[in-house]
Amino acid sequence: MKQNKHPESAPTVYTCGNCGTQITAESTKASDAALDVCSNCHPAYTGKVLKDVSGSRVDAFNKRFKSE
Repeated sequence: MKQNKHPESAPTVYTCGNCGTQITAESTKASDAALDVCSNCHPAYTGKVLKDVSGSRVDAFNKRFKSE
């Protein structure tokens, strides 16, 4: 096998710009990086996502073509 085929990786600290959480991971890129949102402050992970209350497509179909 060829020697020195893979690039060197180093620990990288990713900092969330929203809440300030720091996450450490291995990367071949920059030594420090910034994130827009992380799993601690993203609405999909925290349960603060607004759910669609209008119903499903089946409900809309039944409402439109309801036999009276």
